[in-house]
Amino acid sequence: MPAISAPATVLVTGANGYIGLWAVLALLTRGYSVRGAVRSASKVAALEALVARKQPEAKDRFKGCVVEDITADRAFDEALQGADGVIHTASPISSSSDEPESFIKPAVKGTLSILESALKTPSVKRVVVVSSVKALSSESDVPPRTYTEEDWNENAVRIVEAQGRSAPNGTKYDASKALAQRAAWDFLEQHKSEVAFDLTVVNPAWVFGPVADDTLTSPSSLPGTPLHLYNTLFAPDRPPLKDRTPVCTNFAHIGDITEILVRSLELPEAGGEQFIANACISTWAQWLLANQSLNLVPALERIDPAVAEGPCPPHAYFANDKSKRFFGIEYRGVHETLKDAVEDYRARGWLKHLGLEP
Repeated sequence: MPAISAPATVLVTGANGYIGLWAVLALLTRGYSVRGAVRSASKVAALEALVARKQPEAKDRFKGCVVEDITADRAFDEALQGADGVIHTASPISSSSDEPESFIKPAVKGTLSILESALKTPSVKRVVVVSSVKALSSESDVPPRTYTEEDWNENAVRIVEAQGRSAPNGTKYDASKALAQRAAWDFLEQHKSEVAFDLTVVNPAWVFGPVADDTLTSPSSLPGTPLHLYNTLFAPDRPPLKDRTPVCTNFAHIGDITEILVRSLELPEAGGEQFIANACISTWAQWLLANQSLNLVPALERIDPAVAEGPCPPHAYFANDKSKRFFGIEYRGVHETLKDAVEDYRARGWLKHLGLEP
């Protein structure tokens, strides 16, 4: 089972995204050379400048590259030349169209494209695909239960097939993650006599914590999952606690996600495996209690500890036993994740702007 180690070269797709950027920085910290694939020359310039600010000592080991259309056949051929490994994070989280294919095609074809290019690049030893727990189940699936790496979100796929454009956009997204993940494993099976690299799939839950992009000017510019945390707990128009959805949230700290991604490249036994990356399940009341107990933002609403310490109502839970066993990871919980997010807001001056600090 081939694996890689520094100073190998790793291609990170979606390198300017929330997870992608942290993966770039984590790899550079460990001594790797990194290529960051983005969709335009202007984004390359912005990304290279950001990396130079964040890690000036490593700037010579990072280079951006343009892949305009990740759905094109073997779109990553040039970007992959000479690379030893891949962390593939590029995939849309929303669409301006109601057509199911506007969600499904970029996810499926983008994943197949990186695998097609890797198949023709002899230097590649390990490909890590970042999927989502949504590929295993929609959190609203009934009846709720514990899900593992053995599950697959057939329900979302069935709903989209039956309802087409009328299906909820969230369900279309879930179906796109399930179909992309299935397509990746099917590709390996179809080409097993040719493939010289291992595939590893990581399924993160909601990913919270600080954001690496220092160019963000306001909370509204936060990427998807950090924006969800901000809108739920801090935004001026946040709903009353009883109306905050989903009631329960599976989540992981961004630092734990990036650790798992890098270790997925390095650990020989991780090849050919799939890992749920999830710290625990929590209620928003527990996040408010964490804020209260740590005295992070005193201006936020107070909550009765007896309410916050109650169990989650019946809900999907994504088991993390396998990732703990393989990587020896101790996931950060609500308190540390919230603390790191708040410190990020404070450093950017957002809490003062919101009137939450003097």
